[in-house]
Amino acid sequence: MLPDADAVGAEVAATILDRLAAADGRPFLLGCPSGRTPMPVYRALARHAARGVDLSRLVIVMMDDYVEADGLRRVDPGLSYSCLGFAQREIVAPLGQPLEIWAPDPAEPSRYDEAIEAAGGIDLFLLATGAGDGHIAFNQPGTPRDARTHVTPLGEATRRDNMGTFPEFTDLEMVPTRGVTVGIDTIAASSREVIMIVSGSHKHDALMRIKAADVYEPDWPATIVVECKNPTLIVDRFALEGIE
Repeated sequence: MLPDADAVGAEVAATILDRLAAADGRPFLLGCPSGRTPMPVYRALARHAARGVDLSRLVIVMMDDYVEADGLRRVDPGLSYSCLGFAQREIVAPLGQPLEIWAPDPAEPSRYDEAIEAAGGIDLFLLATGAGDGHIAFNQPGTPRDARTHVTPLGEATRRDNMGTFPEFTDLEMVPTRGVTVGIDTIAASSREVIMIVSGSHKHDALMRIKAADVYEPDWPATIVVECKNPTLIVDRFALEGIE
């Protein structure tokens, strides 16, 4: 347990640097969520970059993105809620180093899994859980264990969670209703190591579900972390409030 989200971010960033240093000069695939939970990690990485740490071998592998109503196109990266745009603005730009960004194409979702596998898998996948429904990336409750990258309708709980991330969503009707996402099996089968980040008192129920799980529970997709290789659960004290 760490004191707050910033301490979590510093700890996770230090782990990323350790793994990157051990990668023998090759590209290092870092699976990245967008949103509030990982922001302290990205800010900590930017502080390291400002001190001259070379992060240029990182390949930013985004988990998901909103798609247009036809389900075949990602939303415009210029929109604040675009996950590809998030990667460009909130992860890569602050580092001031040329990093490659990958994002799933809703027109050909299976190509994403193929590219990840061809690269040897994701070295380290950062994960976060939805507070209201346990979604991970855009995998919704009920997503089968063997799901790979796919386009999916977004449930109301996921969309309400994301209203807190993007203040311009002042009404639920403004939140896109479809997304493209890595699948449950993409996360479990294609990553060498995962870190599940849980911070904030609003996540304590989600943390309880994850801590109680022994296997993947489809009604709470974030429980896939217990079936991943080399999993680490890292939390702050606020997420632990009310948990024995």
